This record gives sequence, structure tokens and C-alpha cells, in this order.
Amino acid sequence: MPREKFIGNDHHHDMACHVFALSGDPDTAGDINTRYAKLGDLLYGVEVVPVNDALADGMTVVTNNDIWKCPGPDQPPAQVAPSSLGLLCREFGFTPQEGSGIRLWGRFLPGQVLPQHMYVTTPNGMIWDTMPGKPIYRRINKDGRNPGAEGDAPDGQDLMLSPDEVFSIEVAALAPQTREVIEAPNGQWQQDVADAGAGQVGPSGLGAGGNYIGDEDENALDDA
Repeated sequence: MPREKFIGNDHHHDMACHVFALSGDPDTAGDINTRYAKLGDLLYGVEVVPVNDALADGMTVVTNNDIWKCPGPDQPPAQVAPSSLGLLCREFGFTPQEGSGIRLWGRFLPGQVLPQHMYVTTPNGMIWDTMPGKPIYRRINKDGRNPGAEGDAPDGQDLMLSPDEVFSIEVAALAPQTREVIEAPNGQWQQDVADAGAGQVGPSGLGAGGNYIGDEDENALDDA
């Protein structure tokens, strides 16, 4: 299935991938992005984190000791990703639930403490994502490796991320305004082939996830 773009409204074109995955609410995008970036800074060690159970700086749920328990950027993605995705669930109000068929996904490259790219998959076999300046995309899910905003391969087929870079956590439900877009009727979706080369397939900044932002990083800190 060629990727399709959401045309129901244009409220999401400035939304970072993690804002869509964690909230989907254009009105609170700035707050979501700020907390996401702050969590990345804490995990990366940009500032000193005390050893106690107080709320971590800038967080609403995650504590300092939660930060200390997580692997650092010197650990391989397979070790970093589960803790990172678990912290994102805690801070942004998701309940892990095996068997739901609903997944939050992250693409992690070495040295990153939060996902370089976030997206979601749903039990109906679809994968959904966006990047700043792009619409929300959907297409048939292929093992969580083909988010539409990453673009297409030169032969026109879905671009497939490496299986050792993509990790997920199953959750009970997505955020209400993420679901609102996902549940929009088919008439609000349109096949999109004009921008098949969109997105990024390579690293765009050491750390990603809100710190050390590269020019092409979809997690840009000025996202609103």
C-alpha cells in the first residue's frame, strides 16, 4: 500500500514525531517537546542529577532515581531502548499492556538516549508517523520498520529501517488526539507519492531525542 497523508486539517505540519506519538495535540506541542528534550538532556548527563526520589528537573512523573537506573549513551541501543521507552510511558501517561496490539516505536542509533524517530502501530495492521513540515502518514505496517515519514527506497518500495535499530513497547491506548487522527475516516486521507524521498535514514545528531540536534533532525527543539 502506498503511503497516505492526512488531509483532514493542517494542524500537525509543525509537529515533531515524538509529539504526535506521545500527544497528538497541537495546542500542547510546545510543552511535550520541552519535556521530551529535557528528559533527553537528563539521560545524556547534560546536567548533574541528584541521587534521590525527588521529581527530576522539568519532569512531572519521572524521578532522579529513575534517571539513574537507565543505561547511558555509552550502552548499545538494545539496552537503552527498553528503559527509554518505559520512561517515556511513565512521563507521558501511557500504561504498558501486553497483548493490546498498540505499540509506541522508537528508532535508536548508537549514542542516543531517546528515539531518533518515534511512531506508532495499531492492531489494524497500520503504521503512523510524521515529521516537522510533513503531514501525518499511514501505510501498511511491516514489522514496525517502514514509517512513512522516513520516505521510500529508490525503487519505490517502502524504506525499511534496520531491525537492530527499532524497538517498541506495547501500551493500553494511544493519546486521545493521536487516536483522533488515526480514527479519521478514509475520506480524510490521500495517497502521497510526490514527496517519496522525505525523511531521514541516517543519523542526524549525537544523542538525538532532544539533545545535540542536527540540521535534519525531526526532533528539533524549536518545534511547536
